[in-house]
Amino acid sequence: LSTLFFMVGCAEPRQCVKRDPKDTVPVHFQPLENSTHASLQVQEPVSPGPKSFNVFYFNGSNGMKIPVTVRSTDTIGKMQQKVLKLRPELGASLNLVYNGKPVQLWQTLSELQVKPGATFITYQKCQGG
Repeated sequence: LSTLFFMVGCAEPRQCVKRDPKDTVPVHFQPLENSTHASLQVQEPVSPGPKSFNVFYFNGSNGMKIPVTVRSTDTIGKMQQKVLKLRPELGASLNLVYNGKPVQLWQTLSELQVKPGATFITYQKCQGG
């Protein structure tokens, strides 16, 4: 379009003023029937909240694989709390590795780019050498 039409509160529905396309004024291509004023408003799309998905918690000590339902906004700490509700015998000091790297309690699953079906592996820190 080389020319845009701008409605300026015209009394006649077809009275329009030609404007330069570089102008940053509201643009109306066709007047609405029986209307003296019309405008467009941009709205952000509404995205649904984070969806739940399953990840696996693999206990390297006994080979147990525990499915856990999480959201992408959950932190590693929150995920650990969910695991401890399911299996309290695992204890409070659970060190986890994801994709070969240790994860921190405050990191979110979205930050770590965790996908459904991912596996977190427990490990124990050895004291001494």
